[in-house]
Amino acid sequence: MTTETLFDVDSIADIGSAEVNLKVNGQPVPGVFVTLAGPEHAVRKSYALDKARRMRKQLARTGKLELDDPVDEQEDETVHMASCVLAWRGIGKGGQALPCTKENVLALLADPAKGWFRRAVKEALDDVENFIKRSAAP
Repeated sequence: MTTETLFDVDSIADIGSAEVNLKVNGQPVPGVFVTLAGPEHAVRKSYALDKARRMRKQLARTGKLELDDPVDEQEDETVHMASCVLAWRGIGKGGQALPCTKENVLALLADPAKGWFRRAVKEALDDVENFIKRSAAP
């Protein structure tokens, strides 16, 4: 009789949010951490479902799938990304800590001179591994 090793499905779980060290060019930015809503977080799920509803409603109404203007899409993505930034630490301006407010997050994400921040947040949001927790190995 052989005994097979079974994978314990409870050893891995999706988590709602995670604190992530932002990276630029693949390298962590020392001391810069953001807490982001994961794919299963209510904020992200609500956005995805609302977007799907809008598309279906428009398709049902017109029979055509109309694409948004790229500028509108970028603004929509910026607002969505900002809503996914739940907290941060290590971010400052002029030697002072910059509070993690909706306005400050939107300003950083929309600032063309801070494109690195937008790309780093987007990369962290897109990396689903950031939102998976593994239990300690037996």
